Amino acid sequence: MLTYETAMERLEALAREMENGDIVIDELATKLNEAQQLLAFCKDKLTKAEDEVKRLLEDDERNDEG
Repeated sequence: MLTYETAMERLEALAREMENGDIVIDELATKLNEAQQLLAFCKDKLTKAEDEVKRLLEDDERNDEG
């Protein structure tokens, strides 16, 4: 199962490959597609975590008021 941490590690590896010129032109589109998918996955994970934290904080505030 893909986790945020493993997705970020893969993104960092892809970025290093691109920066170093280690990707041959035939693989470039495939690697860019993979990077886009990983970015979308990470963004979704961060958004869900942020929403959960906000919900928990709001619940906590309501409990403090009551």
